[in-house]
Amino acid sequence: MVGGSVTLRTDIEAIQRNDHISWLFGSDSPGTRIAEIIKWSYMLSIYVCHEELFGDQLRLDHQTGSLTIKNISTEHSGLYKLTIINNRKTSYRRFCIKVYAPLAVPVITNDSSLERSSGSECVLLCSVRNVSWGTLSFYKGNDLLSNISGSDPSTILSLALEVEHYDENIYSCVVNNFISNQTTRVNITDLCQPHSEISLLYCLVLLLLIPLAVAVTVWILCAHRKAEQQAEENC
Repeated sequence: MVGGSVTLRTDIEAIQRNDHISWLFGSDSPGTRIAEIIKWSYMLSIYVCHEELFGDQLRLDHQTGSLTIKNISTEHSGLYKLTIINNRKTSYRRFCIKVYAPLAVPVITNDSSLERSSGSECVLLCSVRNVSWGTLSFYKGNDLLSNISGSDPSTILSLALEVEHYDENIYSCVVNNFISNQTTRVNITDLCQPHSEISLLYCLVLLLLIPLAVAVTVWILCAHRKAEQQAEENC
């Protein structure tokens, strides 16, 4: 996780005379030298990279040659290559490091721009930022509906899902990686409402019905009054 530390071990108990230990970083060949230790009979040569990428975050164990990265960040993800030369014998080791940033809580919104013109369905859009080597998934209850994976923390990971406006099932959006996960559940009733066009139609119908109802009522009252007047005249 970001902010933690990791130690890449040489599995050497103690550096011996004429040992040469070199650490390289990067998938390119041969890579960038970030640490080195050479022991002669009465002298020890030590180099530790303090450039911008690592700053003062590297620690080289003078006893074993193991390398520790402190306060690690996502920029330190990648390939670390170790070369050990001893008594004309050379051995190699590789370490693949993936650094995960803390996961943000997914945000679910109603994306009306993606809804169909018929208005029969609502489009839920789940989004999350800063996801490194993670997966964003939509669930209906415990059933996986769809998912998408991403590895670039600088981009926004998004996933859309169509549901009925009055769907009563429980939906959730989950973002996870190998370290942790975050979940957001959605209330369809709160997010999905009928299109404004439908509401406008209801309003128009009401506007037409109200005057009609008033006219009918007045006509009934007038007819009743006329009938009373005719009855009085007949008497």
